[in-house]
Parts: sequence; C-alpha cells; structure tokens
Amino acid sequence: MDHEGVGGFLESILAVMVVITASSVLMVVLASGALQVEENIDQEDLVSWLKSNRLYSENEAIAVRGPNQSPGMTSLPEGISGLNLVYRLSGDPTPLLVIDLGDSPQGDVLSFQLPLLIEVDGWERPGVMEVRAWR
Repeated sequence: MDHEGVGGFLESILAVMVVITASSVLMVVLASGALQVEENIDQEDLVSWLKSNRLYSENEAIAVRGPNQSPGMTSLPEGISGLNLVYRLSGDPTPLLVIDLGDSPQGDVLSFQLPLLIEVDGWERPGVMEVRAWR
C-alpha cells in the first residue's frame, strides 16, 4: 500500500467479493437440499398399474366404446393424486376417449405417450395413449 491508500482500497474490494462469493455458494448449497422435497413419479410403476387395470396392454387391443366409457375403478396408484388418459388413433388428433381421474394438476406433471392397439367397432387399429399424472 502506498501513502495514498490505493492498495488498501483494492484489497478491501477483493475481500468483499470473496465474502459475497462464499455466502452465495453457501446459500445455493443450503437451498438445493430444499428443492428436492418429493421424489418423482416412476413411469414403470404407473405403466404396470395401467396394465393391471386393463387401461393399457402391449399385446392385446384395448376396446374403446366411446367418449362416455367409464374406467370402472375408484383408486389411483399410491402417491398420485390425479391422472389424465387420452386415447387417439395414430395420425388423428381427435381423441377417442378421455379419462380424468382425481384432482386437477398442481405442481410437476409426468407426461408420456405409449403406442398400443385400439379396438374400434370391431377393428384393431394402431393408436397412441397419452398419459399425464401428478402428485
């Protein structure tokens, strides 16, 4: 440091920057632990639940009787508060069947599509099932 105090001023700015950087890193480390509160919905568990309720099959056609078809179940998989299923024929944006179960979505939503065979009017046709699930 010279007699004018120039070196001390630069050292004090450097010290302040070090303190700000260290406290920012500490806050990020503390906050990152709070971000991962809930575990994600497991897609494989959800697919096996759909298979057990005859809503999806890899080998057999799923019969779709119309927009008012009731799935005939009352409970959702464990850890899921809502579920939305949409059945469509491949290449057709119009849904054949929409099934809404549970509450409306809040927070993170797991969304994926599965190919399947859909039986419509006695014909088996390729289709897509869109699944949305949330906690």
